[in-house]
Amino acid sequence: MAKKGVEENRLRPARKRVKATSLINKAAEDEDRISKLPDATILHILSFLPTKDVVPTSLLSKRWKLMWYSVPTLSFLDTEYNRLPWYCERFCDYVDNSLEHRKRGMFFMGDSVITSFKLQMYSYLKCLADRLDKWLAFAVQNKVKEINISLSRAMVFDHHNEHYCIPKTLVVNAIHLTILELSKVELNSRYSFSFPSLKSLSMDLVLFADNDVLDKLLLGSPSLEKFRLDCCSLSTDHQLNIISFSLKFLEVQLTKDIVEQIRVANLESLELFGVYFGTINLSVCKAIRNLSINCYWGPEESSSLEYLISNLPLLDNLTLSNWYGLGTNHIRISSKQLKRFELNNPFTDEMTVTIESAPKLESFCYTGNIKFSITMVEPSNLLNGTFIILDRQGNYDGNWFIGLINFLLNLKCCWNTISLDVDSVEALIVPENLKSICRSPLVNWEHLRVFTECKPEMESDLRDALMWVSPSLKTLTIAKRGIH
Repeated sequence: MAKKGVEENRLRPARKRVKATSLINKAAEDEDRISKLPDATILHILSFLPTKDVVPTSLLSKRWKLMWYSVPTLSFLDTEYNRLPWYCERFCDYVDNSLEHRKRGMFFMGDSVITSFKLQMYSYLKCLADRLDKWLAFAVQNKVKEINISLSRAMVFDHHNEHYCIPKTLVVNAIHLTILELSKVELNSRYSFSFPSLKSLSMDLVLFADNDVLDKLLLGSPSLEKFRLDCCSLSTDHQLNIISFSLKFLEVQLTKDIVEQIRVANLESLELFGVYFGTINLSVCKAIRNLSINCYWGPEESSSLEYLISNLPLLDNLTLSNWYGLGTNHIRISSKQLKRFELNNPFTDEMTVTIESAPKLESFCYTGNIKFSITMVEPSNLLNGTFIILDRQGNYDGNWFIGLINFLLNLKCCWNTISLDVDSVEALIVPENLKSICRSPLVNWEHLRVFTECKPEMESDLRDALMWVSPSLKTLTIAKRGIH
C-alpha cells in the first residue's frame, strides 16, 4: 500500500503539468483564430493591406509561406513627402523585387492572379518614369481590372520636375481595365485611347496636355458609367466638353471654369462643385434623377436654374448649395417628380424658397441661418421638414428670438413632421417678456423632433417653450444632436 501511494504522488505533478500545457495550447489556438479561416477569406482580408504588410505574413507558418502570391491586389504606398533620392531608389527596388517574385509565382501557382494595382508616391522624380512605365506594363500584361496611380512631385530636389505622363502601354493595351483612378499625373492625346471595359474613371489634379485629350478619352471608353473630374487643369485656355453616350454618374469639381458643355443623354446623376453655373450647357441631359449643384449662381442665373429644374422630367433628388456667400436670394422650384430637396446656405444672406409645384415632394432639408422662408403654393400633407440651424454667435438676445419667431412663422407649408437641429437648448426657449407680446400659437404643427444639447434639468423648460410655439403638438421628441 505504501508503495502504491508513493507511485500516485509521483504521477500527480505530471498530471498537473499535462493539464497546464493543454490549457496553454488551447489558449494559443483560441488566439490564432485567423488561421482557422478558409484561404479565400484570408486572401480577401490581406487584399486590403499594403503589399509591404502582406509579404511578411509568409514567415508565420508553412501554410502562410506562399499565401501572399495569391493575394489579388498589389498596393505600393510611399506616403512620406520629399524623401531623399536614395530612399526613392530603395522604394523602387522594393517594388521591382515584389513584381519579380509575383511574376515567378505565376509559373508554379495557378491561382496567382492580380486584379488590382495601386501605386502612391509622395516624392515622385522624373528620373523614375521608366520604372513606372515597366510597373504599369506588368499590371496591364496581367489583365488587372483596377489601377490607381497617385503621384506628388518632389520639388525640393528637382525644380524642373515634371508630371508623370501616362504611357502608351496603359492607354492602348488595358482592354480588361474596369476601374481607373489617376491623381497628379499628365495625360496627352498622342495615342488613341482604348478602354473598352472601363466602367469607372476618377481624375484628380490631372494635367491635360492637349485640348482634345478628354474628347478622345471618353470616345475610347464606350462602357464608361461613372466619371469624376476633380480640380483638373489644361495647359492652354481651351475649354472642355464632356460628351458620352454611356455615362450615368458624373461629378465635376473645379477651381476654374474649364467645362463648357455637358452632353450626356443618359446621365442619371450630376454633381457640380465650384462651377460657374451660367457657363454650362445641360440642355441634352434629360434623364437626370439626382442633381447636386454646389457652386455660384447669381440673380442672372436663377432663371436658368429654375428652367433647368423644371425641364428635368425624371428629377427625383435635388441639392442646392451656395458655399461662396454670393448668389440669388429667391429660388422657385417646379418639378413633377421631385421627392427630396436639400438646400444649404451657410452664410448670413437671406433666402426665400417658393415651391410652385412639386406634388410628390416628401422631404425638405435646410441647413443655414434663420433668415429663411419657404412657401408651398400647392400644399402637401406628405412633406417632412428638417431644419439645421447654423448659429455661430451663440448670443441669444432679443434680436435672436425675434429672428427665430419670424423664421418659424415663415415656414409656410403643411408639414407632416418637423425636425429642428440647433446648437443649444437656450436658442429655443423664448423669454417671457416676448411671449407676452407675441400671439400663440405661432404654428400648428402636430409632430416635432428637436435635436440639441439638453441637460436633464432643462428638458421640462424646453418642452414648455415648444408647446407654447405649437400647442397642437401630438408628438414631441427631444434627442441629442447627431442622432437623426
